[in-house]
Amino acid sequence: MTLLKQDSPKEILGSFCDEIFPSNTTTILHINNPMSIRRRPAASQYVKSLGVYFGIPLITWDAEDSGGSTNRIESRTLQIAPTIHHQTKAMFSLLQRYNWTLFSIVTSKTAGHLDFISSLRALAKSTNKQTTIEVVTHIILRDTKNATESKAALSQLTKFDSRVILLHANSLESKYIMDYAHELGIAGQEFVWILSQTAIPTATYAPRSFHYGLLGISYDHGKEAMIEAIKMGTTIWINALNNLATTRGLHTKYKMSPNLSCEGIGKMFWKNGSVFYNYLKNVTVAGPPSISFNESGILMTTDLQILNIQRRDGNKRMWEQVGSWTNKGLIMKDITWPGEAAAPPRGKPERKFVRVLTLHENPYVIYEEPKDGECSRSQAPCHVYERDENKNRLSNDTIMKCCVGLSIDLLRILSTELDFDYELKEVEDGQWGAFNPKWNGLPKALADGKGDWVVTSLKINPERNTIVDFSVPYLETGITIIVAIREGAISATAFLEPYDYPSWTLILVFSVHATGASIFIFEWLSPYGLNQGQTTLREHKFSLFRSFWLIWAMLFSAAVSTDTPRGVSSRFLANMWALFALVFLASYTANLAAFMITKEEYYDLSGIQDYRLKNPHALKPPFKYATIPSGSTETNIKKNHPDMYAYMKRYNVPTVEDGIMALKKQEIQAFIYDATVLEYLAGKDKGCRLITVGKWYAMTGYGIAFPYGSPWKDKINKVLLQLQDMGEMERLQKYWLSGACNKKKKRKGIKSHTLGILNFTSAFILLALGMMLGAILLGLEHCYFRFGRSKLKKWDKCGCCTLVSLSMGKSLTFEQSVLEAIQSHRKRRCKDPLCETQLWKIKHELDLALLKIDRLEDKRYVFCL
Repeated sequence: MTLLKQDSPKEILGSFCDEIFPSNTTTILHINNPMSIRRRPAASQYVKSLGVYFGIPLITWDAEDSGGSTNRIESRTLQIAPTIHHQTKAMFSLLQRYNWTLFSIVTSKTAGHLDFISSLRALAKSTNKQTTIEVVTHIILRDTKNATESKAALSQLTKFDSRVILLHANSLESKYIMDYAHELGIAGQEFVWILSQTAIPTATYAPRSFHYGLLGISYDHGKEAMIEAIKMGTTIWINALNNLATTRGLHTKYKMSPNLSCEGIGKMFWKNGSVFYNYLKNVTVAGPPSISFNESGILMTTDLQILNIQRRDGNKRMWEQVGSWTNKGLIMKDITWPGEAAAPPRGKPERKFVRVLTLHENPYVIYEEPKDGECSRSQAPCHVYERDENKNRLSNDTIMKCCVGLSIDLLRILSTELDFDYELKEVEDGQWGAFNPKWNGLPKALADGKGDWVVTSLKINPERNTIVDFSVPYLETGITIIVAIREGAISATAFLEPYDYPSWTLILVFSVHATGASIFIFEWLSPYGLNQGQTTLREHKFSLFRSFWLIWAMLFSAAVSTDTPRGVSSRFLANMWALFALVFLASYTANLAAFMITKEEYYDLSGIQDYRLKNPHALKPPFKYATIPSGSTETNIKKNHPDMYAYMKRYNVPTVEDGIMALKKQEIQAFIYDATVLEYLAGKDKGCRLITVGKWYAMTGYGIAFPYGSPWKDKINKVLLQLQDMGEMERLQKYWLSGACNKKKKRKGIKSHTLGILNFTSAFILLALGMMLGAILLGLEHCYFRFGRSKLKKWDKCGCCTLVSLSMGKSLTFEQSVLEAIQSHRKRRCKDPLCETQLWKIKHELDLALLKIDRLEDKRYVFCL
């Protein structure tokens, strides 16, 4: 055993050369004197450095050890005292117990300060999202005796919302720091200070700068604790030796004696010291006390004390143990809180009040009437002005409405996260804010101090950023164009559109008549058909026109009576035509539906650069478009497209609602405004008669506006980024910006629609044309029978007209004339019995005459051919 008196490097090195090396020491048990631990951190570190240099395992009882060194495994050190890491875990347990979610770190340059900071940050990072504990800031004081420099650094704590401060320093430095904290007003009743073990003075009573309610983390370091530490170190060493002795063949394989000497030459290092160190580290004792180490050689189970400065013996400040911490958890008793309060501080500033300016904009801020004079939990009370149709105030008094919307939901979330109350009020002039020639609207009201924030769909742009400050964007937007959908008219020739006109000409003019003529020619030449006129027309009624009639009937699958050819070739050709008709009709029907449906028409503008916007007079009448005045959209167009601005300002409307109404009434053809707002209006439109067109232009985002220098900006930005990471902003966007019309567009092509009369306009036109053509043919037929038949009869001596048309041929024969006479006679039928007998006799004679006439005509017909 070596007792160091002066703790100088010379004395420490001498103890190694005179006592440790000559005795072939395999393990050094280093115990810091509890009464002088704060005055000799350098000596303790020197002992550890020599142990590492010589490779001798070290068992140390030293609270200065951080327990977080990356090279601890190589250093062959076992720490049996609570480390800085243990102390930070105990501090973290206090934060969790009292729901202190924000804290700051203050350290001096004392040993282990970097490990103190990194350990706390690692613990904060490991907390789950539901109970997030955050490090607000950390301050390192380089010279605590320099009051000016230290106060300047500590004053930074007043800029943050944290009221919980964790301090790591030595006992003298902690006294200076607490003096400065009192002078700066950051050691009052709402502030909680928690000190590490090295920051707690060893005196019986705390100094006056340590106020009542101060908390500290410590462990038992009295004489009895030092004796117990020596016993523990000895137990570890003996157990390691026992385990080493029971391992066969180890002594022959490894040299287990250091054999080091200060008289040697070169580097002195015990290479096999790592073997014995592993035996020391693997020692496990059930206890009490329980002994086991982790991979870094740190004791896994330890006990810490939670100390609290309380009033004793009048006004004396004394450290009292009010709790204990182990790896299993925290046990607490009654605590004296700062200011000797009965309840723990909140750890945050008192709830603040924020004046919020807003302006109506669907779906971000929507005004609703209160029910029974109150707003529901999902609504926020807001004070708005009564206005006329041009947005002018009717009075200086406000009325209460209930506000809902995406921006209002965001405001309510921020209120919960940042713990503040707010008042919503509409901006007086009802303008969004533009410079013309001076600022108006929301930016001006904010700059004039009429509010603390602006929360609505206020777009971030460079012009507004010159007068107010913005948060990070919470939603992306831009400028787009909305137009109205109009019902299109079906073309009168829609039934012809499945094929082009050359195709119709080829099918209806050439193919039909060529095929009909071919069938008649084949039938005329066929021996089994007309046989070049040898077959009488009474036996086989077939002509050129009847061939055409057959072709048309087969082409359109008409259910009419037809005369079919007899010849094999003509029948084969008729079957081929039937196959052609099947293919034609199938392809025509398949394509007809697309042309018989009324198409929706709208101005499909490509974007802000579309020629109809650049040159509206190119259309007749001129193309009209608009936006709302004193807004970000108008400012952008005025700056980047002055010609467009000069033209459109005559059509501008006071509100978005007025713009949509003018669009539906065709007073304007396009409305230009914020993209997300127009997407929302198109999605919610009754009848889905609105659509946004073109690419988004001037991409930006909506932000919360503040006056320059506002302390709220960084806090809001932090929460907004967290909400985006958690998907909360995406949820709000889906909830508020989706609409029924958007869903219909996604299902386009799946849902069938009922066809109306407009879908068949061209079919009805075709039917009407057919009826008119039929009437014309009827007139021509009468003209033929009245004027043309007698002339044609004189010309057709051989009956050639019968080959073209049987009906026409019959009209030129005597038989037809007799039949006409009979029809005429029937109209004048006598009712007398004698007259009827004479009529029967005449009919009988007529039948005999007609039979003789038919025979004579057949002979004449053969003679002519």
